Amino acid sequence: MTDFHYFAVPTATDPGTLNPVYELLDFPIAMGKAEDIVLTGPAPEKPLVDGREVTDPRLIKALSVPVELDRAEVLDRSSKLAGVLRAMGVVPESGAKLTIAEDVPPLARALGLLAAARVGLVVDLRAGSGVATSGAGAGVGADSDQNTVVLHSIEAEPIEPGRASVRVTRSRFEGVGVTIGSETANLDQAMRDSRVEFAAVVPLAPDHTLLLTDDGEITAGSSLDWYRNEVLSAS
Repeated sequence: MTDFHYFAVPTATDPGTLNPVYELLDFPIAMGKAEDIVLTGPAPEKPLVDGREVTDPRLIKALSVPVELDRAEVLDRSSKLAGVLRAMGVVPESGAKLTIAEDVPPLARALGLLAAARVGLVVDLRAGSGVATSGAGAGVGADSDQNTVVLHSIEAEPIEPGRASVRVTRSRFEGVGVTIGSETANLDQAMRDSRVEFAAVVPLAPDHTLLLTDDGEITAGSSLDWYRNEVLSAS
């Protein structure tokens, strides 16, 4: 197992606690690596500036390039999403599971995986778990278990900045929603709501399950290389 910086040091009777997201984001930032590019995504189809679609052809050309996020922004966006999930009542300790629909953009998917790991929320990546959805909450609804959390696309215009409770910050979740039971939230709005607190990293037991895959479970203690190879573009 790759060495971790343990929150609680292992002993003969206690396996200790750790978190892979701390190793990939929090600790490197503390070591001065906040500006390293660690996540890349495709060029946006409709470039935005402060939540507004760009119409100037020169700006469109300048902004239609692959998106690069540094470690500081990845930490900021993933910890904010984790805070949004907590504010919506998601309690990982209760057995809640996150599924990510196939229509979720790559950047939002990656940030969702990191947000879940930050607070110990299990993500179900098995075939068929991320059924594509369209519209707000399609395929999930009142009959869904309250512990089932679904990240999916929604039909929604970007939120205009200017409201007191909304930060003029690129959410990275334009056109993405989250449904819990019968409640669906527009993440473009929720991610820029200044009233939602960022989630602190949660210490996890090494055998805590973080991912359900077709090849089996991946625990916190064995997940570091998976997140490096499957989520981050570079670390």
